Amino acid sequence: MSDMKKWMPYRSLVEQDYTYKDKKEKIARPQLSTEKAEEIDRILHTCIGVPLHITYYEDGYLYEIEDAIKKVDMDNKRLVFTSGDKLSLSSITDIEVI
Repeated sequence: MSDMKKWMPYRSLVEQDYTYKDKKEKIARPQLSTEKAEEIDRILHTCIGVPLHITYYEDGYLYEIEDAIKKVDMDNKRLVFTSGDKLSLSSITDIEVI
């Protein structure tokens, strides 16, 4: 009965000794240059319905999406994609035509 372990603090048991190395570190919001902002604006105005690869920033992480823009909703300042997803215009960090 001496081998019985009731409660031990986190990671004190060998079975619990794992790390979260796969978890990405949070980053600061990337700053857009004037040229990059103009390029994003040009693509958004000319490529409605065209498949795009978009990188966007949200809650400290960069994400990517590939979809075609259905509508640019200027009232709410967001993109509406053909899949029904919505994305804030201010979160876009990079965009390119596929």
